[in-house]
Amino acid sequence: MKKLTIAALVTSSLFAANASATIMSVSSGTSSAGFSAQITPAPGSVLNNNVTNQAQQGFNEQQLVSLTSDLSVDGGTIVKGTNVASHMIFLNKPNRVRGAISHLDVEWMFDSKILGVMSDSGGTLEAASSSFLGAPGTTYPGAFGARGMEGNDSYIIDGNKLTVSMRVTQPGDWIRVITDVPEPASMALFGLGLMGLGLSRRRKNKA
Repeated sequence: MKKLTIAALVTSSLFAANASATIMSVSSGTSSAGFSAQITPAPGSVLNNNVTNQAQQGFNEQQLVSLTSDLSVDGGTIVKGTNVASHMIFLNKPNRVRGAISHLDVEWMFDSKILGVMSDSGGTLEAASSSFLGAPGTTYPGAFGARGMEGNDSYIIDGNKLTVSMRVTQPGDWIRVITDVPEPASMALFGLGLMGLGLSRRRKNKA
């Protein structure tokens, strides 16, 4: 009975852990300003003049959103019905800092597969999705010129790893990252499988 209880607790923990998809870690060298990338809580506002930094920062936005329509991302769409989580990465230097800041080859690791990125220069994809993907309590702007990536900015998707290079003056660069959230039914079946395995082992031990 104790073994079954433990299996049930493990199942419950797995379900809770996988009901969202978060930024797990970030690694990089320092930016040209001498600062390292960070994972931060969602700020109260991401208007261009309200939050600044001197190295890339990332935060989690909405979790476990079931898309009610196809979602446009760079180069394609994520289909209706997909369960997703949203995250934002940005580099937005203070006005007092002269010249440009660059932060290259920053590796962001997520705990689930990356489905797409919104990085268009005018920020139109971000603006169109902030009402349902933006972090609760955070104020977002509408689209405006150079909100997203431009020039020599770039990113590379590799499973659940996103490598980002940004070079900014003003305004900064802001991108939204969309990751997969496993289906609750799939997680429940996985949990039942674990419990079944526990029961099977218990019966064998009794035999």
